[in-house]
Amino acid sequence: MSQHDDRPPSADWVAQEMEQMLRECDALLESHDEQLRRLRNAIAEIEAERELACGNRDRARHVLDALLSAALAGQQLRAERAHLPNPHLRVVPDTDEASAVHTPPQATPAGPDGGASGTAALPEGNPVVLIGGERSVTIMKVISTDGHRHWSVRDVTEALGEPAEAVRRNRSVLENLRVRGAVTKTESPDSERPGKKKVFYQLAAPWQAA
Repeated sequence: MSQHDDRPPSADWVAQEMEQMLRECDALLESHDEQLRRLRNAIAEIEAERELACGNRDRARHVLDALLSAALAGQQLRAERAHLPNPHLRVVPDTDEASAVHTPPQATPAGPDGGASGTAALPEGNPVVLIGGERSVTIMKVISTDGHRHWSVRDVTEALGEPAEAVRRNRSVLENLRVRGAVTKTESPDSERPGKKKVFYQLAAPWQAA
């Protein structure tokens, strides 16, 4: 409907225009309300996810702080133990058996019958010796099968099921164990070889593998 410029608009025309405007406004408001609803839902989901992330971050920080504190406490405890000797535990450095320094044999007085003097039993309360090195541990296991026995190097080698060529290497390991205090060494005259001595090793202290 059109109106002439020189005539005022009729009431019907104005009413129709206003009704059309109302419909347009209602549609626009409905569209905007839907968009606002979606935005509010999205904001609520984002806020919930943010709150969850904050909680996870706080828990992760708490766990990390606890782990760092525990690690620091462990380092401090190890440092304190390193400076405070334990009367029941003697830590012996793990010497490389292949490059172990050989010390001259220390003679031990023979028994009244000319044989090797032995130890009836291990002294009570002897400190535990930590043994490192696979071969050292293996030989200590052999000697520990009979703590009262006097083992020759050949006896140990045979118990290990090794050839005679291994005697020299096993002697080196046994000397190293003697230096550590895990075994004792005794010597006695060899009746079959004048001027020579028989060498025996015996369990001297409780031990455990390092």
